[in-house]
Amino acid sequence: MTSPPPDGAAVDVCVVGAGPVGLSLALEAARSGLQVLLVEAGHRTRKPSGTPLDETIATVLDPGVHAPFSATTRLGLGGTSWLWGGRCVPFELADLAPRDHVPFSGWPLFRSDIAPYEAEAAHYLDCGSAAFHADPVGGWDETVVRTTQLERWSRRPAVARRLGAQVLSHPGIAVVSEALVTGVVVDDTGTSVRHLRVWRDRREVTVEAAAYVLACGGVATTRLLLNTQRSNPALFGGPSGALGRYYMGHLTGSIASIVLTHPDDVADWGLVRTEDGTVVRRRFTLSEQAQQDHRLLNTAFYLGNLPFSDARHGSGALSLFSLCLAAPVLGRVLGRPETRRRDVGGGARDWRSHLRNLTRRPGRVIRDVAAVVRLRLLSPRRGAEFLLRTDTGAYALRYHAEQEPDPGSRITLNDRTGSDGLPGIDVDLRYSDQDVDSVLRAHSLLDEHLQTTGFGRLVYRHPLDQRAAAVRAQAMDGYHQIGTTRMSDDPQSGVVDADCRVHGTTNLYVASSSVFPTAGEANPTFMAVTLAVRLARHLADRVGVCDPASGMRRRDRGEPVTPTRFPH
Repeated sequence: MTSPPPDGAAVDVCVVGAGPVGLSLALEAARSGLQVLLVEAGHRTRKPSGTPLDETIATVLDPGVHAPFSATTRLGLGGTSWLWGGRCVPFELADLAPRDHVPFSGWPLFRSDIAPYEAEAAHYLDCGSAAFHADPVGGWDETVVRTTQLERWSRRPAVARRLGAQVLSHPGIAVVSEALVTGVVVDDTGTSVRHLRVWRDRREVTVEAAAYVLACGGVATTRLLLNTQRSNPALFGGPSGALGRYYMGHLTGSIASIVLTHPDDVADWGLVRTEDGTVVRRRFTLSEQAQQDHRLLNTAFYLGNLPFSDARHGSGALSLFSLCLAAPVLGRVLGRPETRRRDVGGGARDWRSHLRNLTRRPGRVIRDVAAVVRLRLLSPRRGAEFLLRTDTGAYALRYHAEQEPDPGSRITLNDRTGSDGLPGIDVDLRYSDQDVDSVLRAHSLLDEHLQTTGFGRLVYRHPLDQRAAAVRAQAMDGYHQIGTTRMSDDPQSGVVDADCRVHGTTNLYVASSSVFPTAGEANPTFMAVTLAVRLARHLADRVGVCDPASGMRRRDRGEPVTPTRFPH
């Protein structure tokens, strides 16, 4: 169904936002028998180009640690999946448990509460099966550093092309696009949402449903709730509560190279395409015991190519890529500015050495380039990462590390009015000394383990006294938008409960990475969709279920569902 339901039609769930989380939730709810209204601020057919958080709306207080929202968010069907790389990683037991060395840690969920929904999340995100563990690398001691965790990559990360088409054609889902939700209106008790205020076709209308799910991105959802709280200060824990606080992402970057003792061992650490076409990669991760013993935040490491511009890598293919990307015109065609900065820096310096790499083994250059072309251009997943073998066994070591929760890292309303007519926000993302120190000590632990086992060693790019600054210089997020509507058992320490229902309300929910109490080391999309599937099943039980005897949907409440009022 692609138009609003007629007046008087029963709508069980209104989902706000058509990104990967909102689309997955809408489909799962509809497949469970619920009637769903999906409201999206952007267009339903055109590839999104705008952001819901332009410079008039969101002011980043420290642009050095937070990417501009034009690079991190998108309006329209598919939402920010148009920018998503496709990496899928689950949260593990250590991520959910309270940790005495991580302030404000601990989820009101166990792995057993989440694991049953991971297979469906893998289906929605098209990353193959939900198999994220492999056998250990032979001869490796898994006590401190593990080699068993896999990351999986979505074969088609721009989910609008697949999930969006399914949503638009599903008879149980009505999609209303170019409709901006401007307010959440609650009843006099503050416990139940009466309706949403929506701006569409240059006028304000109301949307009514039995339950409401905000799935419009971590920052946008937080802004909407903060604006609702401004006119109802007692809501959502009050102004001194958790709403808007604990804003987190991850620390990512590279401060060292890894040199494998046996160059052929790279076969264990490359990107491998499985039989079903899914790309997977093995990573170094810290055991739960090691995190506790060394008081470390969760951190993962994986191998990447050395900078293309450094001819010492010895790879003819990387030298060719460097020369092409450094060319003024060709480089702009082949790579985005951020990719060119990362891979070639100021240019393909020492071009004579690059030419020597090209001519040393031309047959291998052709094979490597052909493999990269197949992976990046000819597969369904365009722009995929790749790892080329080096004769030296040297590779960039990249890290993806947890950021600890900090109530001072937050999003607040300001006194300006955004382009959409709602209050603007100030975004104050803060990285702590503990975040940086944990990254450094995790490297030391990995280096010690590599050398003890004889697998290799790390070569740092900076002297010891400059490494913390190097980590800080690379610490930037704004993509993952975690923590600002955090989950808790206690309304005083969080915004939503274990079912993602906003504390103190009967029918308002949040589906977003913003409900995560801690960031873990995993990219958040897979976990966010897993929780969305879980929430859809919860709503099916709470709002309406199927009667096995008649095959008809029945409701577990006596009164009829409030109809949706929407103009045609």
